Amino acid sequence: MRDSVDSILEFKVNMFVIVCDNLEKSKKFAAKLAMPFPVLSDDDRTAAKKFGVDRAFGLSRRHTFFFGPEGKLRAIDKKVEVSRHGTDVAARLQALEFQKK
Repeated sequence: MRDSVDSILEFKVNMFVIVCDNLEKSKKFAAKLAMPFPVLSDDDRTAAKKFGVDRAFGLSRRHTFFFGPEGKLRAIDKKVEVSRHGTDVAARLQALEFQKK
């Protein structure tokens, strides 16, 4: 993801990561990522349950949700490949015709 941040930031988007860890672990993960967007803690798994990505044993599925500026869900990437995810996100933003800055 880090290698594609500049490509993603060409678009007018608000981006964030939600992790199902406690606040302390989330802070450490955010520091490790060193990304220019927030990492949010969902330690009670409320968001994971609402978005249908919660699984047993404290795990969650990795999905990317693309909401348009109107607040409507435009797409879901259910096959997140960590090694190329940043490139995939930039390409999807382009394909969904998100506005550039």
